[in-house]
Amino acid sequence: MDCMFCKIINKDSPAKIIFENDRVIIFKDYRPQADTHLLICPKKHYPTFLDTPPDELAYLHKVCGKLAEYLKIENGFRMTINNGPQGGQIVFHIHIHFLSWICDIGDKKIELELD
Repeated sequence: MDCMFCKIINKDSPAKIIFENDRVIIFKDYRPQADTHLLICPKKHYPTFLDTPPDELAYLHKVCGKLAEYLKIENGFRMTINNGPQGGQIVFHIHIHFLSWICDIGDKKIELELD
């Protein structure tokens, strides 16, 4: 597969990974648009939002909520999903852009409690 994010998940391409578990990986966007600009991706490959099962989308949203709590930015972040070429999607592996102008997390790894 020639998916850039699958290559990151498989450690075949470099990325500044800040968190991962068996279902999801979080890494810094290489062209950040905010002080904190992270990409939250499921480890399973789904090309678009419409291809992604509802339970997987719910889990990605849960991760974003826990991330906001961990960073203490509950009132200062934005989440975006681009879907399809006309929606601005460039990498066809579902991912959420998580942006905040409140803090910069640097390159440190984080721990999230996701049950």
